[in-house]
Amino acid sequence: MRLSRTQLWATVSVCLTILLVPSLSRAQLVYPEVIVDMQRLPEEAQVKLVGLDSILVAYLETQPWAGDDYQYDFPIQINIYFTEYHPDPAEDRYKAKMIATNKQDVRLEDVRWEFGLRLPLRFQPGAFHPFASVVDFYVWVLIGMEYDRLEKLGGDSYYDKARQLFLQSSGSIYYFGWDRRMEMLREITDPSNQTKRELDFFYFTGIYFDQRQDYKNSKDYLFYSLKKLDQVTVDIQQRFLDANHRQLAEALMRAGYPKGIQVLIQLDPQHRSVYESIGQPSEGE
Repeated sequence: MRLSRTQLWATVSVCLTILLVPSLSRAQLVYPEVIVDMQRLPEEAQVKLVGLDSILVAYLETQPWAGDDYQYDFPIQINIYFTEYHPDPAEDRYKAKMIATNKQDVRLEDVRWEFGLRLPLRFQPGAFHPFASVVDFYVWVLIGMEYDRLEKLGGDSYYDKARQLFLQSSGSIYYFGWDRRMEMLREITDPSNQTKRELDFFYFTGIYFDQRQDYKNSKDYLFYSLKKLDQVTVDIQQRFLDANHRQLAEALMRAGYPKGIQVLIQLDPQHRSVYESIGQPSEGE
């Protein structure tokens, strides 16, 4: 039986009960969904690329990624939109746009993607390919962002794997777009973004404990998430609260920490009415 992201935590909760105890290593298995849109390509190119989605899924499923020690399903979706086709006897050249998501709240977009493909379509794990390695890059980033939620700064080793692909790209004629990819990765891993990454860890761990009705631990983690929330930039703070304000407020109340509601009202007055409705005592209290 495979487990969901939430159920995975039950196997590792012992390492999270004390904030200062180092986390045990955890693993997850990527479950990819690939959608390929070739509407803008001529019929000749579409025929050549028939089955590309299945080929790419099979390739992604053979990669070790982060392992599967805890039977942890990590679904991702890769959407590829082909935009240009230039036939060549040696290697057909293409341009495309990609959107990579965790099928929840993370969406990464790449609009500067050029690559060559030749028949038969084959991708070898571990070997740089201007098409497959860009997909790999975004999968590693998605895994890194997921591990930042599981462990404090837990995504570092996965971001390093994405960085290695950037270094390999320097030997390819298809270097267009790698500057932007590396810029995005630098923004994620830069020390200035560390507080945001720690916010994700404390918040999502607190929500896990809330869902387990372990309100003592949820209160501890959510308390630290509020401290981190107060330290990030205003734009990060607002994006975070736009997505999570109700869930955070409700979890704070269940944890018996109504002071947290007042903190949220100060940080996020535009959702004041939501916070006040959640923070109101029920009948008989």
